[in-house]
Amino acid sequence: MHKDYLKNPGMLKIDLMLRGVRMEGPLKGVEPTSGRAGAGLDIMLPKGMLVNVPCDEGFTKDSPYALKGDGQGYLVTDGSSSVAVRVIAAPGFYGRRTRTGVPMKDIASVHGSYAVVTPSPRCDFFDSNIECRYCAGNFDARGKGDKVYSVDEVLETVESLLKEGSSEIIYISIGFSKSDDGGIGFLSPYIKAVKKHFNCLVAVEALPPKKNHWIDDTYAVGADSVLYNLEIFDRELFELICPGRAATIGRERYVEALNYAAGVFPNGTVASHLIVGLEPPGSTRMGIDFLTEMGVVPILPIYRPQPGRALRIEPLTAEIIIPVYRHLYRAVKKNGINMNWVRDISMVTTPIEGRALAGEDGKGLSTLVEQFYKTKLGLKTAWGLSTLRRKLRVKDNGGAGPDDDLKH
Repeated sequence: MHKDYLKNPGMLKIDLMLRGVRMEGPLKGVEPTSGRAGAGLDIMLPKGMLVNVPCDEGFTKDSPYALKGDGQGYLVTDGSSSVAVRVIAAPGFYGRRTRTGVPMKDIASVHGSYAVVTPSPRCDFFDSNIECRYCAGNFDARGKGDKVYSVDEVLETVESLLKEGSSEIIYISIGFSKSDDGGIGFLSPYIKAVKKHFNCLVAVEALPPKKNHWIDDTYAVGADSVLYNLEIFDRELFELICPGRAATIGRERYVEALNYAAGVFPNGTVASHLIVGLEPPGSTRMGIDFLTEMGVVPILPIYRPQPGRALRIEPLTAEIIIPVYRHLYRAVKKNGINMNWVRDISMVTTPIEGRALAGEDGKGLSTLVEQFYKTKLGLKTAWGLSTLRRKLRVKDNGGAGPDDDLKH
């Protein structure tokens, strides 16, 4: 146990995500705020470091960290020292329903600056028993039939969360479908509706389409950012752990699609998950180098073991993986990739948060730019520049405009 972690919010965030926290004493009103990707508490650490901390999963009972109240607020302690934290309350829209009676928390969840919207919980991988072995249940369709939330239900939810300031970016995702477009045909009405009604940024997580023209269309209909999540860089482990992705899409197509998208979307807006803990740290570092050289931002969530899905490569400790996140920051910086799009996410340590791990104090112009993009004016500027860039590119390419229907 390294007590110094309590003195470094970046290191503490990683160790808390790995080990979780025990809740001790009366903690009135403190409840997990995220359920789909593993129950946890969103906690604000010193220096504005936001983290989603596992708190009632099996492995957390042995955590060296405890969350306690001190009468004034909350502390995270290891028994000998402590640090003051702020527990983030669940967004108000979690307690609301759409006009059709759907709980809004079934449609969207918030993880820091991102609100994840899932128009359908369905993933066709489950129909063939080739789902990803680590899946935490985000898209498990068993018992859910063909449930699809309507555009109006999604718009109601997005309006509610934006009004209360719960999020800055709407992240629209889809599970696997058999369509050649990777799911963008299904998501297109939602993207266009959100962009039409709200001045906000939209990120899209989908599967790599079979043809690159669908990537152009993803940008044209209004997506500001796109994620094609490779998840695992090692070829053999990718095929073993992600059998559906390997059989129906293939690792090479992921690489081709990410490389093409990086030439279409603005700098720093094309990303791909590499899950920490499902392959050796050295393999993850190789994946970081590979992606950043293409201009793709690696996003590194830490795998949380689920009952019956204990796939994690051990040992997995902060001492082992902090260098991986340090390497992430340096690789993104070396390749000149914008770090201001992928930031302030409670579920992962983002590249810009790796700055502290790399021993840089963060002073100077880069920090001023980062703080600007966190302001309301900065967000409006980012939205305006994104819209202008899209119009110019679509016009130059003779592609479909944001309000046109997909015609492929």
